[in-house]
Amino acid sequence: MRLQANAAKRLSAPQASGALRLTLAVILAMASGLNARDGRAAEPYSTRPIKIIAPFSAGSPPDALGRLVGQQVAERLGQSVIIENRPGGGTTIATKAGATAKADGYTLLYVNAAVAYSTVLYPNPGYDPLKSFSPVAALASWSFFLFASADVPAGTVRELIAYAKANPGQINIGLQRGQAPQVVAEKFKAISGAPFNAVPYQQISQLTADLLAGRIHAYFGTGAGPISLAQQGKLRALAYTGVTRHPALPQVLTVIETGLPQLASIQDWMGIVAPAGTPPEAIKTLNAAINGALASSEVQTTFTTLGWDAKIASPQEFAGFLAAEVKKWPPLVKAAGLEPD
Repeated sequence: MRLQANAAKRLSAPQASGALRLTLAVILAMASGLNARDGRAAEPYSTRPIKIIAPFSAGSPPDALGRLVGQQVAERLGQSVIIENRPGGGTTIATKAGATAKADGYTLLYVNAAVAYSTVLYPNPGYDPLKSFSPVAALASWSFFLFASADVPAGTVRELIAYAKANPGQINIGLQRGQAPQVVAEKFKAISGAPFNAVPYQQISQLTADLLAGRIHAYFGTGAGPISLAQQGKLRALAYTGVTRHPALPQVLTVIETGLPQLASIQDWMGIVAPAGTPPEAIKTLNAAINGALASSEVQTTFTTLGWDAKIASPQEFAGFLAAEVKKWPPLVKAAGLEPD
């Protein structure tokens, strides 16, 4: 021990200073390596293409809305935004894929009201509507038209109901299973007492084609496609579930005006979520880009034309909205008589 102590005492001042510098250099090098590894884990967002999984069929109104906003977000972030359509299972297929994706901010999910009640219709879908996701931003909300085939001899909702009752079991109402229009359609059937046949579809394009051909006779929906067909006289718009009339078809009465106010309480909406655990920096950046897109003149003009209401919200506000929707929708779905698949 004395030998070691004496050896230490014999170190000259320059030698001691050099040893200290060497020790500090090693510590700094180790810290630099740690920081490099941390930097890779928390790289600035965004530096790669972004994929958004959509539970809607290509060409449907929600899909069109998502693509419009996605294009605007891509321009703001300087990254490509890829929309991946995965319809089916009442939105549960895509929603599960979004819930189980890597939580890095580069895989997102479009959601609508179905996320709030899909667990009622599809037990154990592989996700929890609140715990499995980090809310990013709200997009829009909208109401529905009751469209009828041009071949149906009905110019009003009451005439459609009377026609269905006069032809029991022969009048078909189309719907997308697990989507908000199905809730509206089933509630309409219950309120009216009319014996409509419910015909489920997965692709909105096939539903529209069958409506035009008269193979189905009515449908609750919205979007530029059916609105344009109604303006051309190829479909009939009999009522609108909004509380005020739609600007694109102002002559069409609201359901309140037609004596069916119960249908005015049901709106669909759309937003974007990320897998739970996505870095806050990514959520913040995405929210700012999405809200900027919603405030743009292009999006505002399109939304006004289609009667959609833009919903600009912080992630925290959207989280509160989602929590309220999860409480609101299951009773509506059960009251409409929808059964678990």
